Amino acid sequence: MLLHCGSWIQNLLFELFSKGESFIPMSIEKSEKILAEKYCDAKSSAIRNNKIVSQDVDLQIIIPVYKTERFLRKCIDSVLNQKTQYSFKIAVVNDGSPDRSGEILREYESDDRVIVYTQENKGLSGARNTALEEIFAKYITFIDSDDQLPQGSIEAMLDAAIRYNADIVQGSYENVTMEGKKTSSCICKLNSNATPPEMKGFPWGKVYKSEIFKNICFPEKYWFEDTNGAMLLVPIAKRLVTIPSIVYYYTTTNPGSITNSIYGNPKSIDTFYVTRAMLDDQQKLKDKGIDFYYPVEMMLNQISINWQRTFALGLEYESAIFILTCDLYNKYFSESSLSDSRYLNLNKSLRNKDFNIYRRECAFL
Repeated sequence: MLLHCGSWIQNLLFELFSKGESFIPMSIEKSEKILAEKYCDAKSSAIRNNKIVSQDVDLQIIIPVYKTERFLRKCIDSVLNQKTQYSFKIAVVNDGSPDRSGEILREYESDDRVIVYTQENKGLSGARNTALEEIFAKYITFIDSDDQLPQGSIEAMLDAAIRYNADIVQGSYENVTMEGKKTSSCICKLNSNATPPEMKGFPWGKVYKSEIFKNICFPEKYWFEDTNGAMLLVPIAKRLVTIPSIVYYYTTTNPGSITNSIYGNPKSIDTFYVTRAMLDDQQKLKDKGIDFYYPVEMMLNQISINWQRTFALGLEYESAIFILTCDLYNKYFSESSLSDSRYLNLNKSLRNKDFNIYRRECAFL
């Protein structure tokens, strides 16, 4: 996975594996202490009771806003200019943005398709959760306020959702620069019975049946809060659909985005913390009697992603996360069997607590 990223990461990996560093053994308690001293766990949950007050509108579009005045008009206009047979309303949340975003949003308040919420800063999850407190549509989608919807996005996603009675429809997307230049794309195949591993974890570029969010929100105060997508939202969906239509333009070069600032940042430890929190939330959903399917392969993929996000913190933290990850894996997946041989070695490394194989597999899966 990482080998397909930028050359600087390849160089970093080469340096890492050529050092011949040895695993630092420690207890679970010591591991927790080491991580907490670097960055504390927010201990947040994604379980919450949201109200479905009506379903009179076909689509509720949730847009959190913070420091995106440069992109905001293009984002909102890309939604309002959609040509579609479906009704929609935008729930846009000004999350205490200190720039001119609030002024820009006031320009749209006269449009009855736009509902503006204003609050003190709560972070991306807190903004999304404000809009989820009262659900008023049959389906929900999310847009980041520095991104845009291509023409026809709403039509394509809702056509598929209704045709296949899908709980989640995932479309294709294009990466664009801040200036709007298209750089690459991720195209899905048409699959009316997609499997959980085919679904991306991020919330944008999808429509969800609104009932999915009746018991689920976004965990707050974490980076990687959209881990709830792969670990909670997709597992409770009965039918998943992917479509080849490009439904989203994702801005890749915004220097303020989390993606561009994670490596070596202490807060990157959140990727482990939020994974642990979502495993706990999975159990809470099961206890509520909610049907749930989370393949062990998805957990192993998440573990690999967690390593990729945190290995730059250094060997001590890498070792601590490994110890805690082994404990989690053997607690929640002790009786799970693999159906995908690609994960066989990573699975063995966690069962046998073999750090060197774990590190290699996470880097080169």
